[in-house]
Amino acid sequence: MKAQMKSHDETTHQAVLKSEVLEFLSAKQGGFFLDCTFGGGGHTIALLEANPNNRVVGLDRDDHALKRGESLVQGYQGRLELRKASFSELDSLLYEHAFTGVLADLGLSSDQLAEGRGFSFSDATPLDMRMDPEQFKTADEIVNKLDQFSLLRILRQGGVAREAVAVSRAIINNRPINDTKHLAEVVTKAAQGRSSKKKIHPATLTFQAIRMAVNEEIEELEALLSTAPKMLRSSGRLAVITFHSLEDKLVTKRMRHWQSGEGRPALWRSLEPEVDTRLGSFLTGKAVVPGPQEVKDNPRSRSARLRVFEFN
Repeated sequence: MKAQMKSHDETTHQAVLKSEVLEFLSAKQGGFFLDCTFGGGGHTIALLEANPNNRVVGLDRDDHALKRGESLVQGYQGRLELRKASFSELDSLLYEHAFTGVLADLGLSSDQLAEGRGFSFSDATPLDMRMDPEQFKTADEIVNKLDQFSLLRILRQGGVAREAVAVSRAIINNRPINDTKHLAEVVTKAAQGRSSKKKIHPATLTFQAIRMAVNEEIEELEALLSTAPKMLRSSGRLAVITFHSLEDKLVTKRMRHWQSGEGRPALWRSLEPEVDTRLGSFLTGKAVVPGPQEVKDNPRSRSARLRVFEFN
């Protein structure tokens, strides 16, 4: 019987590409799964419901997400374990070669956007943007304290293109910037006529870049890709859902290296020189994307890209 979140814990987030994830992870056949990004619990619930013997460990660094999931732990009676951890802490969990499938959904959840934590530029909320509320660094530190060179580097690393110089200069000149609405106004004015991304709000990429820097998202993703192979059983699969080209290129490059044998982790299962050094097969050279109906039902899913690798 499907467990339900209590009413006060309900999530507004819709997990993307659920059926595709279940298919690639062979969830109906049963197994032990790691959901590295528990979030609203959508993928975790789908994995648990796919087979009554499935077990899932759900991780998140967001205390709000873990709190919402407490009732699910009770409802699934020993089949679900939730733990607070970032990707860079996976090594400490001691799950070597334990899982049949590992999933990471790198998107920002609708719950985080709605909680007034600085992720959205639609409201006047504090410049926070922390996924882990206990961490020290916030968006305010980046927006109001960094020098222009450091700010420019963050913007460019986060995907801001030709408008990056103008935006960084405008942020410096308009300090102190008090909240997300103020930041969005400054960025929109500075980016006017300069942005190469005409179909999205002018502040979208700047907010993305600052959020990525606050939460060290690229560094965390690198940590996930370094550790995940050691957590999977033979024939286990890693599924990663990305939402922008920076993440997707990084994941794709690493999976291609694994397939070619160039990216084998230290102490891999076999280190004999005569053994094939390829780690496995890259199953999604062409990214799996949401279908028209899913995009219609959940417009935020439109930029999702699923990549999957099967390890030997």
